[in-house]
Amino acid sequence: MKQLMLTVITISLLLAATPTAHAENFCEDFVRTEEVAADPCDEVAPPVEPAPDPLHLRILHYAEVGLKHRMSGLASYYSTSLDGTLTSTGEIFRNRRFTAAHLTLPLGTWVEIKARATGRVIRCRVNDRGPYVKKFAIDLSQAAARALGVDVAEDRHVDIRIIALPGESPLPRSASEELASLR
Repeated sequence: MKQLMLTVITISLLLAATPTAHAENFCEDFVRTEEVAADPCDEVAPPVEPAPDPLHLRILHYAEVGLKHRMSGLASYYSTSLDGTLTSTGEIFRNRRFTAAHLTLPLGTWVEIKARATGRVIRCRVNDRGPYVKKFAIDLSQAAARALGVDVAEDRHVDIRIIALPGESPLPRSASEELASLR
């Protein structure tokens, strides 16, 4: 009987509690009365959205730029006779450096190239225009072609990803791997 009495008293005290005390804990259960001027839930600041990661923004931008260009196909490589000639950027071409030629990518763009046959990946900078044969997507220096294995592979198909636009430093390898997972 004593326990029943305590339960009844507890319930009556809870029912008699003011709505504002109840609303401080449960905004969705708030009941407005004439004596309460404002909803205490209105004073709660909205959740702050985290600022977008600049690295993710760069990756998204590169993917958008990549949609406008041919980013996969067969790779060719420069002849030895072209060593020492001028490229489209005005640099002297050297077959021993990791450079590439692409018809439409902005000059100075850094790309990551993966050979499908060997699975090897290299990074190089686009410093020239070409190839001018439609079946090829990119022209590589001999050093780049050798590093990928496309100089001897039967399948010379490569996938190209932008890792920096002109004037930017290339993405770190971890971000580049994240970009690969998005494809």
